[in-house]
Amino acid sequence: MKKIIALYRRANTGKTNTLNHLIGLLDKTQEVYGDDLAKDRRVSIPYGNKEIAVTTWGDNGNELNENIKFFEEGNCDILVTATRTWGGSSEKLNDYASKNGIKIVWIEKNTSIILKDLINQTQAKDIQAVINSLINNDH
Repeated sequence: MKKIIALYRRANTGKTNTLNHLIGLLDKTQEVYGDDLAKDRRVSIPYGNKEIAVTTWGDNGNELNENIKFFEEGNCDILVTATRTWGGSSEKLNDYASKNGIKIVWIEKNTSIILKDLINQTQAKDIQAVINSLINNDH
């Protein structure tokens, strides 16, 4: 069964950096550092016995439509995506999940003024643990 993990919060809280750290955790060949952590991307990663789509875009409905299209075209099992707390992106995600009977796991982006990179790395590991749990409990 397909699943969605939505990392949500307002703009400029580190969602992209966190998801780029997650990409590196899931696929060591795609690790990024420094300024590249802030670059948006969509990647598909074989992980365990599943295909994981990680999409760092998520500020508006159009970006979410592209993320969903990427998820579907890649025949992925789990979509991990950034989204805002309200408006077009979260509405698109809710509508898509509702129409397709897909469960969404909502994860609020942790923030901090100090040690923000450590927070992003730690939250990426937390999301990886959620993915592992979804894979292990998918019967």
